[in-house]
Amino acid sequence: MQPARRLVRIAALALVIPLTACQGAPSSPHLITIAKPARAGEALIRGELAVVRGCVVMKGPRRNSTVLFDPGVTLLPSVEGLHDPHSGNDIPFGQRISGGGGFLRENAKGWPISDIERFYGVTIPAACPKDDIMRLRNMEVLEG
Repeated sequence: MQPARRLVRIAALALVIPLTACQGAPSSPHLITIAKPARAGEALIRGELAVVRGCVVMKGPRRNSTVLFDPGVTLLPSVEGLHDPHSGNDIPFGQRISGGGGFLRENAKGWPISDIERFYGVTIPAACPKDDIMRLRNMEVLEG
């Protein structure tokens, strides 16, 4: 093999290995909790919370929604769900739940991202869905 080709192959491998290592690490969940109590509609919301690319989302039939939680909502020590001190419930990821809330953005319509961040005192990470953003509170696990 010619030295120049060999050097190009080594350089290519040097770039691929770190990128692969970064992609394989699972993301830990990132809760987005608002800075102060506030309301955003009070519809009954039902669905399933999940962690996608490190964001806690409500799974949807077509798209996932980024969820904003009340102050005080925390991850469980196992990191397999969250605790809602307002309802007193532990909410595991992957189970059907209900709660009060509403959409701030739906199908990329509604509040601009900058207004949501400013009003609620949050920063929505770049990896989180931005077309659908909702508030969710007083969560309960649905039986059966």
